[in-house]
Amino acid sequence: MINLNYLKTTTNNDKDTIRVLLEIFKEQAPELKSDILSAFEQKNWTALQKAAHKAKNSFQILGLNAEAEKLQELEVLCKKEKDTHLYKNYVDEFLQSCDEALNEIEKGIKI
Repeated sequence: MINLNYLKTTTNNDKDTIRVLLEIFKEQAPELKSDILSAFEQKNWTALQKAAHKAKNSFQILGLNAEAEKLQELEVLCKKEKDTHLYKNYVDEFLQSCDEALNEIEKGIKI
């Protein structure tokens, strides 16, 4: 899931930097999840848009491009407050992807 080749390329294969990026994601993930879930449950589409934007950037840093694209789609939909019936699927996919990335980090990624 986490694109280690992308991380190696963007950091010039600096293992310390890669470890720091993974640790930052690990620390930020609970807040990202909470912000997205809370905004969705409150039907606060502006807050959901902002949370999706922040999460998208975190996913991009790890090379999770497909997941980041989904967050971009959610961000655009929220801005327009369009197709709100689809938001739950986006939120659920984000939560699952976030958990998978965290599990991968917890198990230890060979850098």
